[in-house]
Amino acid sequence: MVLNIIQREIRHHILSLRLHITLLLTLTIFGLGTIAFVKSHSEEQAEYTKYHTEFIEQSRKAAESNLTKLAVKRQNLVLEPRGDAFITDSKEKYLPNRFDFSGYNVFGFDIRPGSANPYLNTFQELNWVFIVSIIISFTVLLFTFDTVSGEKEAKTLAATLSNPVSRGALLFGKYLSMIITTLLVLAPGMALSLIILLISGAVAITPVVAGEIIGFLVSVFFLVACIAAFGILSSVLTRNANISLLVALTLWLVFVVIVPNTAVFWARRLFPIEKVETVWERISREREEINRNAPKGSWSSSGDNPFLPQHELRANNQTNLMNSQMKILNAYYGEMFRQYERARMLTFLSPLSVFEYMSEAVVGGGYVRFQKVWRDLHAWQTQFLAYFKEVDAKDPDSPHWYNPYEDYSTTRKGVSFEQVPVFKEKSLPLRERISYASLYLLITVLYTALAFVLSFVLFLRYDVR
Repeated sequence: MVLNIIQREIRHHILSLRLHITLLLTLTIFGLGTIAFVKSHSEEQAEYTKYHTEFIEQSRKAAESNLTKLAVKRQNLVLEPRGDAFITDSKEKYLPNRFDFSGYNVFGFDIRPGSANPYLNTFQELNWVFIVSIIISFTVLLFTFDTVSGEKEAKTLAATLSNPVSRGALLFGKYLSMIITTLLVLAPGMALSLIILLISGAVAITPVVAGEIIGFLVSVFFLVACIAAFGILSSVLTRNANISLLVALTLWLVFVVIVPNTAVFWARRLFPIEKVETVWERISREREEINRNAPKGSWSSSGDNPFLPQHELRANNQTNLMNSQMKILNAYYGEMFRQYERARMLTFLSPLSVFEYMSEAVVGGGYVRFQKVWRDLHAWQTQFLAYFKEVDAKDPDSPHWYNPYEDYSTTRKGVSFEQVPVFKEKSLPLRERISYASLYLLITVLYTALAFVLSFVLFLRYDVR
């Protein structure tokens, strides 16, 4: 009986004008979005390749001429554009994507110049996640808002239930048919997108990317199931299709607009942190205190003899200044991370936000990518400094006084660049991706179960006359 209901409902949807318009709109947006991605990704990849080539060449010259120059050189690590960003860019253009570091420390991060126009920071990329979050979610609600109330007004609901079919079977059949119909609408758009990507050659569909696409489809299935449950709930809450539509639109606005856009407001008030100006004022006071208490001669830098005593004093003072600054900054960065993570938790009230985070975990992008690079860069810096000190210890012409900013008092000899530890970004391991995605999947399942069970209970008492 449930199968018959599913077939009937799918046939009804396929013949509806709503599906035809949605299918045309979805194909158009998928096509245009993929074409835009191919063009922008090719340009970004070319820029990154040029930057990375220059970065490696400059590092090579510094290492081969004077290893200390490489150790103290303030460098910028820019993240490579992701080839799987057609699934979701995870808003990486607005997250920190340039890291400031040296062989002695990881100093901080910011958004690289030209990565995004700050006046257009509300612009959304036409990637798969955006299309599903906005277009497909709206479509699901459009198909489900009159599932019950619409049939009641058309006097077909009572006729259907006059047959030997239970209310539970009818509701469940309608629910499954909506999920299947939505996936049928989505499939041609995704296929078109993949065809464009393959023809352009801009992105290689590797086994990893193929696995990410499968993971994305799993995320889409659970999101569609969740939104369909809320759509049916809006239908059984009222006796009039127009009111059901109003309820469905209200839910959509809450999920898409209100919750995501108010989370930052509430996070700033519920979980306030210091302003950056206050942090740098404290750093300035600490620097003044360290300089005031430093031994006489700690600021002198004259003389070419690396064994001059003032070089040791200066190295110690510079190290103290760096450590003091980074202690304050790292505490501030930790507060920033916690505030951001709590703001994300507030958006858990929206299944669409949860879906975006689930997709982010699937591709290993966005905030989870930033956190991994941040951790790995610190680990690399520790490894590089150990290597540098090992090389320096073998140089009899070095006094071995480590100055994090200057090359007065450590080895001035060059080394083969191939021996130098070079930072290379590693993708998020599959285990960590599954761990992150599982949390968001669980939240989505809970929302789905809550909405459908409530819909079922209300439908059992629904007046079909």
